[in-house]
Amino acid sequence: MKKNTIKWKIFKYNITAIVMLTMLTTIVFNIAVRTYIKNDIKDELNKIAVNTENEALRHGPDFLTDSKKAPPVDLRKRDDNFLKFHFMLDESLKKSLSVLNADYVLLDKDKKIIKTIPEGKNYNRISNELINQLLYEVNRSKDLDKGKFSGFYFSGIQYVSVVRPVSDKNSFGLGWIVIYSSLQKINQIQLEINLILFVILLISAFITAIFSSITAKKVSESFSYLNKRLREISERNFGNKIDVEVYDELRDFVNNINNMSEKLETYDRAQKTFLQNASHEFRTPLTSIQSYAEGIKYDVIDPINAADIIIDESKRLTRLVEDLLYLSRLDSIEENYNMNELDFNAFIESCVKRINIIAIKYSVKISVKKLKNNIYVLADEEKLSRAVNNLISNSIRYAKTTVSISSEIVADRVILKISDNGSGFKEDELPYIFDRFYKGKNGKFGLGLSISKNVIEKLNGRIYAYNTEDGAEFTVELPISNKINFA
Repeated sequence: MKKNTIKWKIFKYNITAIVMLTMLTTIVFNIAVRTYIKNDIKDELNKIAVNTENEALRHGPDFLTDSKKAPPVDLRKRDDNFLKFHFMLDESLKKSLSVLNADYVLLDKDKKIIKTIPEGKNYNRISNELINQLLYEVNRSKDLDKGKFSGFYFSGIQYVSVVRPVSDKNSFGLGWIVIYSSLQKINQIQLEINLILFVILLISAFITAIFSSITAKKVSESFSYLNKRLREISERNFGNKIDVEVYDELRDFVNNINNMSEKLETYDRAQKTFLQNASHEFRTPLTSIQSYAEGIKYDVIDPINAADIIIDESKRLTRLVEDLLYLSRLDSIEENYNMNELDFNAFIESCVKRINIIAIKYSVKISVKKLKNNIYVLADEEKLSRAVNNLISNSIRYAKTTVSISSEIVADRVILKISDNGSGFKEDELPYIFDRFYKGKNGKFGLGLSISKNVIEKLNGRIYAYNTEDGAEFTVELPISNKINFA
């Protein structure tokens, strides 16, 4: 798995999150368990201490009191009684169900051990070293009379103890009862719990890592497929659409790639058509110029007529180049538009006056229906004038007798309609009439309508072409400026 990939990063972040979560869970769990066990040990040890204290105070006078003198110090004559007392106290330790391995030590009022097991007997379960350590901890305590809990270590084993002061509760010489317990079993249980928790977390982390790897692979597969498709597009292979299940976050991305591919395919096809048509449009006048020039050279045609034809073809080439340059400037982002508010009625009237000479040449009458109100549009007068003149001149070439121009207001837009009473567009021509170099029957270069469409769309307008009952019609929509003068 490569390091600089989405798959690796997703996997790495998930593994990092799993490790951190595992560590955090372990730490929090251990703190919670240790706090619980600590409080539970105190409660259990305190219960054991209370039971032992009650037993010692209740039965102590029967075994530790001498009727002739003060509480005994020499216990040799009462071995049997002391053993009974020892086992009675030992039994009290077991009354509470607990995992603690509790034991006790009795101290007199001078903090000396009261031995309840005779010398030489094997009933003693603790070593002298542990008793000495316990006495050291008891003597070191400052709050011996408050029943304070304390902990210590002996031979690497942790112990906890509680001291119960009883000197003021008896008259037979018992000063303190020390209840203590090893925490070795508790720590062993906690270790086993941690091991079980660790195994559970390890298995969970392993399963999560597998699912993380699968998820990362699925995500990376989507990007790999998209990358492959983009590589195909870069090689001008636009035909195949991306049709694969992806996540919702990538759905718009995939749709945009498909849309881009379609537009690039359309543009690529249009570019090829443009180059073919452009070469054809240039070849025709150039061939004519070359032929007449050769005719003059070899004196096979009239030089004056040949020269006129050469001049006409040169002018045609000049107009063709100018239209191409103009269209190229319109496509350019840097092309400047000198926007001004134009009186729409006056603007249409100006366009008709300039092009009326062409209508007279074709014996066509131009009919104009003005708006009742003086509506203003925000536009570049020179470019919009060229666009409208192209539409009118196109209608004049195909009209039989009349070209009609009318305007109306719909919502916040002005609708300009230019129609003729000619034969109309062929149905198979309608989708292409605004394409560059696409020419109708009487067309010139196939650039005029393309220029008109480009200009109108740059002015936030729309243009349509369709057939009516009488002939062809162009419809132009332009946004109205805020300036409206109601006459």
